[in-house]
Amino acid sequence: HYGPEHFQVAIMLDNLANAHGALGDQRTKRGMLQRALEIKEKHYGPEHFQVATTLDNLAEAHGDLGDQHAKRAMLQHALEIKERHYGPEHIQVATTLNSLANAHGA
Repeated sequence: HYGPEHFQVAIMLDNLANAHGALGDQRTKRGMLQRALEIKEKHYGPEHFQVATTLDNLAEAHGDLGDQHAKRAMLQHALEIKERHYGPEHIQVATTLNSLANAHGA
């Protein structure tokens, strides 16, 4: 039914990536999330809230692998998308804002 670029594949990649992360395999997590991000950006567009969710998870994987610059950049992008989609007072915005503050050492 689904080809390798179908958005349902991206959803499964998100889930599998999180499972790998829970098992301590951050490199596999990062790779799967990167692929999921590419699919979602093609399917939904780069500024869709579904993209922001994957950016949050991918940022975490980069941080766990020691790339704080990539983590902060992805969280910032996710924050901008969520603010446009949900508005500045939404809990989804607050969650990403908190993660971004922590990434900056606040």
